[in-house]
Amino acid sequence: MVCNILILISFLFSAVYSQQCTTPQTLYTCYISYLGKYGVVPDDGYLPPSDFILSQMMSHGLPVICKYISFRSSVFIYFVSRDFDELTSCLGPASTYCVSLNVFYLFVTGRHRQREALSYLQNHAFFEFACGSGRDLFMNNIDCLQRSFEQVPLTNRMQQCGQSSFTADENTCPSTMDVTDCVKQQIVQACGLSAGAAACGAATNIERRLDFLDAACLTEMDARCSVCQLKILTSIIIFFIHRIIFN
Repeated sequence: MVCNILILISFLFSAVYSQQCTTPQTLYTCYISYLGKYGVVPDDGYLPPSDFILSQMMSHGLPVICKYISFRSSVFIYFVSRDFDELTSCLGPASTYCVSLNVFYLFVTGRHRQREALSYLQNHAFFEFACGSGRDLFMNNIDCLQRSFEQVPLTNRMQQCGQSSFTADENTCPSTMDVTDCVKQQIVQACGLSAGAAACGAATNIERRLDFLDAACLTEMDARCSVCQLKILTSIIIFFIHRIIFN
């Protein structure tokens, strides 16, 4: 029952991403306030390069994995989550409509604006899950997840699992499910079921924020990531193994 409710919520949440952003400046204003906690100074209306942000965060004692902060203890995840919660509160309705690749693109500079915008969006999507609905999953598996992401960061895993373009066609949903399933299985093997659900949920939220999948596809991806689904599949596998051994 709980799993069904969560899936329904994710369907409704996915359906509103297609709305238009009417207050893009809110994204910049809130992000400058958020990044100010890590010593970032605004630069003529643009967000600083993502590499600069990472170096600033590291100088404040928060280890970084690729584009993500690595949680070494519950203390660190508490402070990071608190800061991200403040960012979300600042964004308000813009958190739903304006956190997108196109809006981030308006506020980044340099030769690789698409890559910079993608970095910001992936980072936001990761923390949105890790500090939100996936907080308990991450907290309960923090040490193993950290080791796994130190070896291969989440976005690298997604690329290795076949993530390619961010445009929709008839094969987009199945191929994207294959990516998140692949990430999930890697972490399940390394850390267990709930850690696999955490990694899968974070990867799915990154795909959700890229906004090229329909709500039905995202709902199915959420269901495949859930601990409930993993436990059911595991029980089925164990059942058949038992039948094979003892029959």
